[in-house]
Amino acid sequence: MVLVVVETREHSALARLGRGETVRVGDTAVLTDAPATARLFFPEPGVPRLRYGFHARPFLALDATTRLGRSARAGGLLLDAFVAWRPSDLPLVLSAQFEPVGFGLGTGLRHTPGSAYVAAAYSTDFLEVGLGFGAQFGQKECLPALDPETYLAIEGKNVCASNAGPSVQQVLRLGALDGFHIGWSSSILSRENQFRFGSGRGEIQVPLTPSLSLFGAGGGAASGWNFGELGVRSFLKGTGGAGTTVFSASLGIVSLSDGTGSPLTGPSVSIGIERRP
Repeated sequence: MVLVVVETREHSALARLGRGETVRVGDTAVLTDAPATARLFFPEPGVPRLRYGFHARPFLALDATTRLGRSARAGGLLLDAFVAWRPSDLPLVLSAQFEPVGFGLGTGLRHTPGSAYVAAAYSTDFLEVGLGFGAQFGQKECLPALDPETYLAIEGKNVCASNAGPSVQQVLRLGALDGFHIGWSSSILSRENQFRFGSGRGEIQVPLTPSLSLFGAGGGAASGWNFGELGVRSFLKGTGGAGTTVFSASLGIVSLSDGTGSPLTGPSVSIGIERRP
């Protein structure tokens, strides 16, 4: 590892660590004319031993429908929570995640769509690919029944279908976890007699400085959650290895469906924290 000295003193010097670079007490340094090893877009910190965190997206619903009519005080929350563990020096990561789960508030109607899974992935500095199993949950989607002759709605009669059930999960990351990367996660929902699209979400991250990145993310699911966001991600502590704390903040839009065609939709201001002990 080659660092750039930013300040010199009589008997010591100060150097700035790049993304993924770490030093321990007792490490020694020598002068060299070799180029610095720090890389912004493609750092090589290695896969963290343990990561866990959350990303919460509270939002205010615009023109929401309640049991009593329209409401200007409805809202909700869309929450991600995860833990990822590398049990050995092998390129294997085991993870569990809510991706995500939603809660509607202030309507008197249920808006609780969500997805959750556990997965095992082959994971290296610049690639992660894996499979898992999970479930989707939420309200049934109900629409008025139609008369087969007139195709008009039959008063008082609905046809309901569930978008909940077990799912098969796929996860993918191309690029460095703390550098430039494109991430994708999707699921296939298992129904009584068929497989169908369950959920899909993606993310792209672009580093701006040694401690700050810009990211955009979004996705949706058959169970009724949808979101899109643009934000920044910063190291509050550390450079990517053990002892690192990562803070995220974003602006976006969230939508939660109750299955009746009356979704909660509105702008969100969100925050997230990730720890790597």
